[in-house]
Amino acid sequence: LLIAAALDDGRLHAFHDLATELGMAVLVEVHDGQELERALALATPLIGINNRNLRTFAVDLTTTLDLLPRIDDGRIVVTESGILAPQDVRLMREHQVMTFLVGEAFMRAPNPGAALGELFALD
Repeated sequence: LLIAAALDDGRLHAFHDLATELGMAVLVEVHDGQELERALALATPLIGINNRNLRTFAVDLTTTLDLLPRIDDGRIVVTESGILAPQDVRLMREHQVMTFLVGEAFMRAPNPGAALGELFALD
């Protein structure tokens, strides 16, 4: 995981290249359009869009939806943060986002396995 907000372009590229040389997949996490442009300069197919604003910690799923049109079909979009309910998963699936990074919803659940089944149940 390379967080674009935490790395300048030199480090972003160097870490990407090193991870690739080591045979690792690279997920580049972005929070806004400027970070997305930097991530798209890399060859990684995995682009993570974090819906949590790092300055305010507010979560807004429209972050993923707003950035989607700027990402070509050859990339895999991972939506991150704010996926708390089945309707959140449905919303992303309706926009062809099929990859999710979920943590908080499972950490708060008394039975994480059951929560997983409920969150990703197909209608």
